[in-house]
Amino acid sequence: AQSITLKTPDRSPKAISMERVGVTDVKVIYHRPAVNKRTIWGELVPYNAVWRAGANDNTVFVCSDDVKINGQTLAAGQYGFHIIPGASKSTLIFSNNSTQWGSYSYDQAEDALRVEISNGPADYFHEYLTYEFIPQSENSATLQLVWGDRAFPFTVETDVHEAVLTQIRKDLQTKPGWTWLGWHEAANYCLANNVNLEEGLQWATRSVAINPNPNNLRVKAVLTGKTRSADDEAKGKAIALETMAADLDANHCTWKEYAAAANFAVQQESWDQGIAWADQAIKMSPNMTAMLAKATVYEKKGDMKMADKVKKEAIQKGSNAELNMYGYTLIRNGKTAEAVKVFEANAEKHPNDPNVWDSLGEGYFNNNQNEKAIAAFKKSLSLNPPDNVRTNSESYLARLGVKNDMKP
Repeated sequence: AQSITLKTPDRSPKAISMERVGVTDVKVIYHRPAVNKRTIWGELVPYNAVWRAGANDNTVFVCSDDVKINGQTLAAGQYGFHIIPGASKSTLIFSNNSTQWGSYSYDQAEDALRVEISNGPADYFHEYLTYEFIPQSENSATLQLVWGDRAFPFTVETDVHEAVLTQIRKDLQTKPGWTWLGWHEAANYCLANNVNLEEGLQWATRSVAINPNPNNLRVKAVLTGKTRSADDEAKGKAIALETMAADLDANHCTWKEYAAAANFAVQQESWDQGIAWADQAIKMSPNMTAMLAKATVYEKKGDMKMADKVKKEAIQKGSNAELNMYGYTLIRNGKTAEAVKVFEANAEKHPNDPNVWDSLGEGYFNNNQNEKAIAAFKKSLSLNPPDNVRTNSESYLARLGVKNDMKP
């Protein structure tokens, strides 16, 4: 017996089981009766009769987006959840009425969905009725009611991409829709997941119209190629290059966009176009990054003589920050010997910067030139470096078994 008017503890405590399936929140709100030495199935819970699938209030099933229950579609919403249990086969009921007291006033006319399932023995005895989720994939999970020695499992599946796209469309009507980045991220989601490409192209076009930059120009070009080529890869690459060229001509683009376009041309294996775009970037701003873009085209083309020539010219023009960043990029790509040359060039150009010597020390360390690494780290420490640089140099010296005898 339980009080109807007063707030007292429930004999069958209230519980909530929740799981995010894909990007969809799925929740069951229920009360947990105990077996309490009773015979449950076929006696306390009769077979072939509608049961509230819990105790006390109506058990409630909630999904934030449309889902599929064992392959059958259930719209996003809140439902009263009932079961007609059987010895081996049972019926799940999702009712549009989620506010009943139990199943006493259940009306089949209010059903949103009925699903037939197979039920069977539980993995172990559950004294208290439990709903549990068992993830199966990025967009599906098994949800099962387990009580006593019986389990009633069913699959909850979501269309992840459709849920995300629905939310994207809503988001683009708010703040993200006022920025190039919002439209770009929406388009890039379509490209990365190869879904909704036509609408993704519209979003990319909108992004480029707001602010053309290396990121959204690339996404628009690739999406145009994909949507206009009918799965012909060669044709798709040609269309992507044509799109990039048209956008570069039609918009106010800087050397950064042309340098990025040169790298894009490399991906499409269009060497002449890549060199032309790199030359335009260099013409607009003869800096290290633009020149390295040209060197990359020659390198991928297989013309190593020209690639080395342009790299040397680029390093001569490089700023402190550009050289340092390029050196670490080479290390990440496993080109440690080449990285050392870049760091050495930077140290020659900026001999009084402790960070330059610290980076050179890392280059030597990664290239197994330990004595030179020790000398470089000590040189860095001698120049009274900032705390972060000092800590890094001291850490590497310790790894090399050398005690720092230079006091700040």
